[in-house]
Amino acid sequence: GSASKIMEVTMMKISKRLTAVLLSLLAACMILPMSVLAAGSIELNKDVSLTISYRDGDTPLAGAEFDIYLVATVDEYGELTTTETYQQFNVDIRGKNDEAWRELAATLEGYVLRDQIPPTDSGKTDENGLVTFPNTQEKLTPGLYLVISHRHTQDGYYYDASPFMVMLPSLDKENNTWSYDVTANAKHDSEPVPEEPKTITRKALKVWKDEGHEKERPKEIEVQLLRDGKVFDTVTLSAANDWRYTWDELDESSKWTVVEKELEDYTVLVTQEGTTFVVTNTYDEGTPENPEQPENPDQPGNPTLPQTGQLWWPVPVLVAGGLLLIVIGLLRRRGNTHEK
Repeated sequence: GSASKIMEVTMMKISKRLTAVLLSLLAACMILPMSVLAAGSIELNKDVSLTISYRDGDTPLAGAEFDIYLVATVDEYGELTTTETYQQFNVDIRGKNDEAWRELAATLEGYVLRDQIPPTDSGKTDENGLVTFPNTQEKLTPGLYLVISHRHTQDGYYYDASPFMVMLPSLDKENNTWSYDVTANAKHDSEPVPEEPKTITRKALKVWKDEGHEKERPKEIEVQLLRDGKVFDTVTLSAANDWRYTWDELDESSKWTVVEKELEDYTVLVTQEGTTFVVTNTYDEGTPENPEQPENPDQPGNPTLPQTGQLWWPVPVLVAGGLLLIVIGLLRRRGNTHEK
């Protein structure tokens, strides 16, 4: 009858729409590297450790101090949750690539030093240039850690290790397993200790990434210059000074860092390019995109970091997709039955 024919047409339309939605979901899943899923869930009750190797070529850098900070905890599915201490800073903890992780570490280092945030654990390298965490603590909480160092002097040279982020546990991509005992090589810059005190110049440059939201940009912002982790000077940047400032006659023997005072509605990144600290503010339009696997996980100083925020969501999507296929098959079979 006509009612049967109408039902058949309706069922066919529904099945076509469901098929289109399903195909879209499956296509999105195929874009994601599914090898991460093979590693299984993270065993949160299993002990994690981090060993840092600090060397200048074949020479171990002994007695160097390192501090580690728990920035975000991780659940069994690899999803990160920023700890309360770091929620106040407008940063994106979901690195999209290795460069993003380095920029995040450099930015967080400034805030950690400025606010004198106590480290989760601290330690000094031994005669082999190695230090292992936990050191002063009984155990470490699985999660995302910031690693920073103090300036180290040895054999007439200054050594400054670059801050970096490390995930405990980290994903072993070759074996598709979680590594609970992680080793990282600390990258560093070095320079001879001058015979006589010298002075240097440091600059701050503000960069805006807020296309379409220029009207919401603040008329001015404040940046702080830190000397060995303590606020040395605070300046205001605005269009009047072309969003830049220069400090001259600074003591070369000190470690200089720049941070921006917290700014709402913008994500901040601070990177150093030569003598210039580039402070980049990106307008926050909502939830950050899902991160990607770092491109060079085996590069020294950039330990393997798992994907965060997207480890396991394809699984329920695929399961739902399978159920949709079954429903669509039943609907089409029913439609064929009516036709016959």
